[in-house]
Amino acid sequence: MPSCDAVYCTHSLKKGFLMKRFPRDPSRRKEWLIRTKRDNWTPTNNSYLCEVHFAPNMWEKIREDGTRKLKGNAIPTIFSFSVPPQSKLLSPKKMKLSLS
Repeated sequence: MPSCDAVYCTHSLKKGFLMKRFPRDPSRRKEWLIRTKRDNWTPTNNSYLCEVHFAPNMWEKIREDGTRKLKGNAIPTIFSFSVPPQSKLLSPKKMKLSLS
């Protein structure tokens, strides 16, 4: 099951987060790699970032079936490089339940 490859991020598909695979296009993949700021790491075709790392303007309009898709030129911009690993963030499913 995919999990997020961002530093200090423990989100995964199993926890209810939407996971986006690193682009296969070399220039876009390099840009995503630069943004993640991971030293001595190379993304593979099985490397992912979770939905949390993409600003709202990086997503296409929500489709009629409720799915979301990143825009073709989307770049991850939201990272917490100073957050200690033990910090807990709510999954989207848990957020909805706590807001109800």
